[in-house]
Amino acid sequence: MIWRVAIALALGVGLPAAAFEPALPDGAQAVATEPAESRIYALPTGAYEDGAVPVDRVPGEVRRRSWRIASGFDGTATLASRLASQLLKDDYDIVFSCDAAACGGFDFRFDVEVMLPPQMFVDLSDYVFLSALKSSDARLHAVGVMISRTAEAGMVQVIDVGPSKEILRGRPKLRPGSVPDQQTLPQASTGAYALETVGYKTLRDLEFETGSSQLGAGPFGSLSELATFLNADAGRRVALVGHTDAEGGLDVNIEISRKRAVAVMQRLIEAHGVAKEQLEAQGVGYLAPVASNQTDAGRTANRRVEVVLLNTE
Repeated sequence: MIWRVAIALALGVGLPAAAFEPALPDGAQAVATEPAESRIYALPTGAYEDGAVPVDRVPGEVRRRSWRIASGFDGTATLASRLASQLLKDDYDIVFSCDAAACGGFDFRFDVEVMLPPQMFVDLSDYVFLSALKSSDARLHAVGVMISRTAEAGMVQVIDVGPSKEILRGRPKLRPGSVPDQQTLPQASTGAYALETVGYKTLRDLEFETGSSQLGAGPFGSLSELATFLNADAGRRVALVGHTDAEGGLDVNIEISRKRAVAVMQRLIEAHGVAKEQLEAQGVGYLAPVASNQTDAGRTANRRVEVVLLNTE
């Protein structure tokens, strides 16, 4: 199958800085490209529960785009796995992903921001949603991706927002079309590091041999960046969490993922001078995937080590 990067040309308007350009099948056709609008995007961060979808409210230049895939569409799960892998390669962190059943079906679909037909169609029994955040030059970029289908074609919606220096977490969601309140939003970290704002980060440049917990020689920029963050404040504590793909049994994968996290912890202590008291290592095996394990791209995305900022109060 031939893949290409879909570039929005409609209306002759440029995209926001660092806008996510989804790699779609060659049969994809742009349906809608709306002009950027300065407002708050309610980025979904969890499934529908207790009457609402949890969100991060990200202010900035918001652009909504959609595509119809008339040929070359091989299912929502497969395309979602490819786009999740692309987001990771583009230095985004996957904040949340779900399929129709896990998202909350009807309730999730109608509690999040979706363009109206014909710009976007959502099959309530067959859709996948992805949320992603990226920190770049002390600014945040957020992306929400909805993937679904009609009887004849696939459908994709991408909502970009950024760049922003601020984010509001853990508050009631902003309904699509409503007017943002005049709140002062907390500032993101003055550095380019995302932990203080997003709460976790994937250490993507680490190298492990297949099936091994031996960390490569490096050097790894992600560890230098993390060490700088931790050494700047002895009160900061993080958990290093190893993840695997779904090949093999759960017990074996949990042990491999834990050993990989331990290897990262040891490197931070021995090569970067981080205090042992600031670190802990855990492994969850294949229990927290960010993409489908049915494809090579998805399995590659799922093999990772993440760092989670712990409560420092």
